[in-house]
Amino acid sequence: MRPSFLILAAALAAASTAMAAEGRFIHPADTNKDDRLSKAEWAAYKLPAAEFAKADKNADGLLDGHEFGAWYMARQASK
Repeated sequence: MRPSFLILAAALAAASTAMAAEGRFIHPADTNKDDRLSKAEWAAYKLPAAEFAKADKNADGLLDGHEFGAWYMARQASK
């Protein structure tokens, strides 16, 4: 495999919201394994507190895989 492909694959794997084969959102911060991150789980994982509201696009108080992935990609792009 080409190195550029491996870098892209690694970035997508990290930011793809760790979707499992069956479409589940898997992230170590999701301690109750409901495929979403609550604000408490976000904070316990030491993610930037001010960023939770930015990531929660539908303002339901929970982040699904798509919201987390979009936030992660935007954060990486801004670095």
